[in-house]
Amino acid sequence: MLSRLAEGQAWLPFVLFWPVLVAIAAAELCWPLYIGRNEPPSRIPVNVALGLVNAGLAVLLPLSTVLPAQWAARQPVGLLNLAGAPLLVAAVATVTVRSLASYGVHRLSHAVPLLWRIHRVHHVDTALDLSTGLRNHPLELAVVVPCLAAVTVAFGLEPRTLIVYEAIALPFALWTHANVRLRPGLERRLRLLFVTPAMHHVHHSARRAETDSNYGDVFSLWDRLFGTHRMLDGKALQAVRFGLGEADDPRAASFAAQILSPLRRDGRSEA
Repeated sequence: MLSRLAEGQAWLPFVLFWPVLVAIAAAELCWPLYIGRNEPPSRIPVNVALGLVNAGLAVLLPLSTVLPAQWAARQPVGLLNLAGAPLLVAAVATVTVRSLASYGVHRLSHAVPLLWRIHRVHHVDTALDLSTGLRNHPLELAVVVPCLAAVTVAFGLEPRTLIVYEAIALPFALWTHANVRLRPGLERRLRLLFVTPAMHHVHHSARRAETDSNYGDVFSLWDRLFGTHRMLDGKALQAVRFGLGEADDPRAASFAAQILSPLRRDGRSEA
């Protein structure tokens, strides 16, 4: 049965994506964190358009870390496969390595100028809601997927565990960007282990010191461990200006301008 599940792995994250999308959209309507912020009327359409382009590429191309994991298991190659690690050990190692790899790639996307010119499309959004989780330049797939695939093969990550992780990480990308207000006590408890909207919203601040923090995708552990964890209290978070140095640039809400964005020089604010 597990083998049959693995054969259908490519679809599980996408199947779970849609009900989570609807649930988060409902939560944003019922419990919004930000109310009355001005934003360009074309912002959400541009975000959705970028999301559709990336979804189309994901359907047409084998953009999955699970396929390399299955290949490595059949060869066998990779540290865990060659060591014959028991399933429990392999599962824990897979979650650990996969989440650390996401943290590392995300941090490099901020540190390496060429990668930043691609990644900044995600950060130039002038407001935050679940549509921001869809806003990524298509070239980012060409950076992230090969890096994660290489890590997957090198460590021989366990395919079934990876299916579950990917199925969780994709909806988390929407959840952490969502304009959703959590009770402070609940948010603090969740943040001990997981990335929360309040934590990730700091990452989208126009201030570079805050933009270059909170890189985790699912777990908050790596930011705490490597000293990149940063939080703002509720009042400060309400006052945060999202975007970058070009946050007031009308190109931020232009699909064509964002597709061409990697051709432009860095415009990060030092404020």
